[in-house]
Amino acid sequence: DAQVVPTPPSVTNSCGVPVTPTGPVISPDPVCSGLKTYTWTYMDCDGSNQEWVYTYTINAPAFALPANGSSTVPCVSDAQVVPTPPNVNDSCGNPVSATGPVVGPDPVCSGTKTYTWTYTDCSGATSQWVYTYTVSPPSLTLPAPGGSTVACVADAQTVPTPPNVNDSCGNPITPTGPVVGPDPVCSGTKTYTWTYTDCTGATQQWVYTYTITPPSSTIPPSAGSTVACVSDAQVVPTPPTVNNSCGDPLSITGPVVGPDPVCTGTKTYTWTFTDCTGNSGQWVYTYTISPSSLILP
Repeated sequence: DAQVVPTPPSVTNSCGVPVTPTGPVISPDPVCSGLKTYTWTYMDCDGSNQEWVYTYTINAPAFALPANGSSTVPCVSDAQVVPTPPNVNDSCGNPVSATGPVVGPDPVCSGTKTYTWTYTDCSGATSQWVYTYTVSPPSLTLPAPGGSTVACVADAQTVPTPPNVNDSCGNPITPTGPVVGPDPVCSGTKTYTWTYTDCTGATQQWVYTYTITPPSSTIPPSAGSTVACVSDAQVVPTPPTVNNSCGDPLSITGPVVGPDPVCTGTKTYTWTFTDCTGNSGQWVYTYTISPSSLILP
């Protein structure tokens, strides 16, 4: 506005003769605000002169920043994109230079990350424009629990491999564990449990379950022998050793001893074998006592 050349006044000397001024002499523009002058020199016919000055008083221009910017993103990595700051002019249409950005720290998991620019006008006044990313907490989804069926408790001692899991932002989640469940007595389940903790502190568990089927067992056929005398049937036989299909010995009780025959007949020794499921079976050893012969002198 101070570039408009004013119109100097029309002046006449005391005799009514117009005095034509020379000029204007124009002062330099102020850097931002201040004074700018236009000076004319009036010289009368005797050589004396006077100056007439027009002064523009220039106020410091103002500038206004737009509202701060923001957006919500799902991951910290998405908040690494540097936003574009707005172009800002002062009230005189001059661009206001911006410095920055000053970048705020990444949140540990979720939260905010800022980018700050400082705008400085020609008077040295500053104002800041801030762009804020709001980072949502990532989610964590575990695969379905694992499991398998095995024949023996010994087969359930193999530690499974837990799955590799990333959160929704692709960050790996390292599990803790496993917490190992107790062995079943015979058949049943045995578990291995891992705990996955995401960056928010939320936890989920992944469980691998072994299902152990009841082992089978077979008791050998009963046995026996023929002896001549009842006294020969007093020798306690040795029962067989019986293992189940997993190689574990069955518990054995006995023998229950049958009565002696009066003369001839059978005498039994009975053992009871019981497997880990509680099922039992008997193994019997039978002495068959043959009739004794009698020889008279």
